[in-house]
Amino acid sequence: MSFWKTTAVVSWIIPSSALAQWTPFADAIFTNGQIVTVDRDFTVSEGLAIKDGRIIAVGSNEAVATHRGEATRVVDLGGKVVIPGLQDSHIHFLPLGRDVNFEVDLTYAMSAEDIVEATRKVKERRNLAPGEWLVGRRWDQYKYPRMVTRWELDAVAPQNPVALYRVYRGVAVNSAVFRLMGIDDERSETWPSWWLEDPEDFTFEDKIYREKRTVTLNGVATEREVPTGVIVGAKASRLVTARPSEEQFEDDVESVRLGVEEMLRLGVTSIVDPASRMGYNMKVYQEAYNRGLLKLRISAVYEGIFFDQTPEWVGEHLDQIKINNLGNPFLRWRGTKFYADGGMGTRSSWLSEPFAMWDEFEGEENFGIPVMADSAVRERQFRQAVDRGWDLHTHSTGDRAMRQTMDLYKKLLDELRAADPDRERRFSIIHAYFPLEPGTRVLEDMARYGVVAATNPVFNWQLGYSFATNAGRERVARLQPFRSYMREGVIMASGSDYGVATHNPWMGFHALLTRKEQKTGQVFGPEETVGIEEALRSYTWNGAYLTYEEDFKGSLEVAKIADLVVLDLTDIRELERNPDLLFEMDERVLLTMVSGEVRFQKKGVQLLTPATPAAGRRD
Repeated sequence: MSFWKTTAVVSWIIPSSALAQWTPFADAIFTNGQIVTVDRDFTVSEGLAIKDGRIIAVGSNEAVATHRGEATRVVDLGGKVVIPGLQDSHIHFLPLGRDVNFEVDLTYAMSAEDIVEATRKVKERRNLAPGEWLVGRRWDQYKYPRMVTRWELDAVAPQNPVALYRVYRGVAVNSAVFRLMGIDDERSETWPSWWLEDPEDFTFEDKIYREKRTVTLNGVATEREVPTGVIVGAKASRLVTARPSEEQFEDDVESVRLGVEEMLRLGVTSIVDPASRMGYNMKVYQEAYNRGLLKLRISAVYEGIFFDQTPEWVGEHLDQIKINNLGNPFLRWRGTKFYADGGMGTRSSWLSEPFAMWDEFEGEENFGIPVMADSAVRERQFRQAVDRGWDLHTHSTGDRAMRQTMDLYKKLLDELRAADPDRERRFSIIHAYFPLEPGTRVLEDMARYGVVAATNPVFNWQLGYSFATNAGRERVARLQPFRSYMREGVIMASGSDYGVATHNPWMGFHALLTRKEQKTGQVFGPEETVGIEEALRSYTWNGAYLTYEEDFKGSLEVAKIADLVVLDLTDIRELERNPDLLFEMDERVLLTMVSGEVRFQKKGVQLLTPATPAAGRRD
């Protein structure tokens, strides 16, 4: 019997200390609503009843009413929609609470002027003292007529170092940051070797933006092309050595508390963090759990991330962990994460056909940057994890990266199943952009071997213009082919990949339903859109499947945990008929419950008064 099935049985056993208070009636009943169960048949019912944190009835108003007792709290939904709690299956969660409360969010910036204005507003709101860092995230230069410069940032924050991080591998800083590095525009002796010329070890993704400026050298005004403060690429970004100080452990615990509140506000009740940062994140999450702050489920934290370390190093590291698959339904350390290549926006995905516009950008064909081109070494890395019982989850954005990953998965899964046919392994390919490319096609192999596509639909919206520029319009139409994945039988679990993209799951829904990109509203690959049923399943049941929890959560069925969300809609298909409603959904989440307990209720809304958890309750 699996862990989750065991848990489901045990949870109904009532300690003797609680027998005096226990009654057979429901703790809460929801009635007169549209209960979207996301069961196998996508059944829609009128009501449901909850007892001891679990669902004990789903059906008609009359059927659930039979579970009503004197102490039962009854919620008349007035036609409102109820869905299972959402799962973000890929979110770098730890900094979220800090970011949304204190940092500049550039998700919706569409110009250099927007970036400057967003920066100015946060500086004024926080009333920063001179010398305090001002940090922001999620700019994407492809969306703007021109990129912001440090001199524009200097104008709004002359006495504060500013670091605005790109969606992936990049940073824009102001002159104060360079001054902290000892660089003075007017003193050429302070200029580092890369100030006027790129280092020789730069890859295709690395770029220092420069602009011709008048500077005074030895008392003489002269023109030089100097850095604008915008730097892109993994190696290039490391040249910026002045950074905000590392957050302290207590700050990180507080960020978790704030992040939990933010995700519950959006209807998210479970997450997967795809990077433990070699164990540090788990220490923070464990402390948050110990203090009662973890009011949503961190269903998996992947150990890693592993890049090009030696296989022996990977094995030694995992031997130090020794707690794979330990935890409970609120916090579990499970799976490993490996990296196969870079990203589309930085032109470092590992591709079988070169990036678009290579003649303009690089001057020679660019096929991206593999992390471990030697498949034999990558296989030995994988074996270090698999031999110790860890599942594999591999960042693979380009089609060649996906092909390498899938070929190795096939070999390892064949061996594992031959040795132990009854043990299930749920590996995933993370991001999984291009499974349909003719020379590397992996779609059917993923379906045959049960490999999950851990996709990020929000990328098609937020980064779609950038990806179209770099992949080309024809290829980007096949980016994360939602319908093809589902039609072929591949389990597709949706996540945000915050902080690369917005953590708002409803923007992912918008991408699934429309495939519109944010900048111009162009639709790339309309044949790969899906309906609301498939979209909702990718954020609920499919996510639960990824983390071995589909018998426990992910749908609103009898005996499953009561993780649910009440939406200010009268029909879930309103979102399919009018996808622009998804831009309002952060205000349309009325109530979020976890284990039958109210974890969020919109201000001014009183659907259900919080109750003291039943004695002895277990998940």
